Amino acid sequence: MKDNETETTEPMANCPSGIRWFNSNGDVVRLACDRWNCDHCRTVLSYRWGTRVRYGLALWNGPKRLWTLTLDGRIKTTDVAFGILGECWDNLRKTMQRAIGRWNYAAFVELHPSRAGIAHFHIVSLAESPGRLKDVAHHAGFGYQAKDDPIDGPKAAYYVAKYTSKQGSVMPRNFRRVRLSRGWPALPDPVYDVPILPIRKHEALADYFIRVATVAGITPADAALRWEHPEADL
Repeated sequence: MKDNETETTEPMANCPSGIRWFNSNGDVVRLACDRWNCDHCRTVLSYRWGTRVRYGLALWNGPKRLWTLTLDGRIKTTDVAFGILGECWDNLRKTMQRAIGRWNYAAFVELHPSRAGIAHFHIVSLAESPGRLKDVAHHAGFGYQAKDDPIDGPKAAYYVAKYTSKQGSVMPRNFRRVRLSRGWPALPDPVYDVPILPIRKHEALADYFIRVATVAGITPADAALRWEHPEADL
C-alpha cells in the first residue's frame, strides 16, 4: 500500500529497513517499509488497511456485515490450519459469487489467541449471507462456529485490521493475511503538506541528489550530506 501512506511517523523511526525519501523542502523523510514482519511498521500497515475498509464502508449504502469464521475444532496445529485455510476461503468466495454475483469484501486473518494460534477469518461483507452463515461456512470447509453481526459504525474496520498487526512473522511466507475484492474502493491519493520526491526506478543516487537540489533550492552536496545523516530524518 505504498500509494496510501499515512501521517503516522513514530513507528517508522526505528525501522531497520525503512524507505528514505526527500521532500520538496530538501528534508529526508522516513516512510514505512511495508513489511508485516517488521516490528515497527506493521502497526502502520494495519492502520492503513483499517482506513481503507472504513472508506469502503462509508461509500456503501447496502448491507454491511461482520463475519467471523473459524476452523473446525479438530484442527489442532497452525500448519494444518494454514494448509486448509486457503481452500476454505476459495470455496466461500465461489459460493458467494454463485449466489449473488459480484461480492465485495475485506477479509483479515487472525491467529486465535485461545486456540493455540489457529487461524480464522474476520470478514467485512457488503452482502448478506445467502443462507444461515453457520451452514454456508461449514459447507465451505470452515467450522460450524460462525458469527454474523451487523456493522453500524466505523469500529469494525479497525477491529478486523488491528489483530493483523500482531501476527509478526508467524504466518507462512507469502500468505495473504489481507484480502480485498476487486470492487473494494481504493483510497484517494495522499495529500502531503510538503510533497514527497520518491527515488525513480533505476535512478542513481547522485542524480537523485541533483533532482532534489533543483526542487528544494539546495545544492547536491547539501542533499548528500543530509542523506548521510539519518539521525536527522523526519
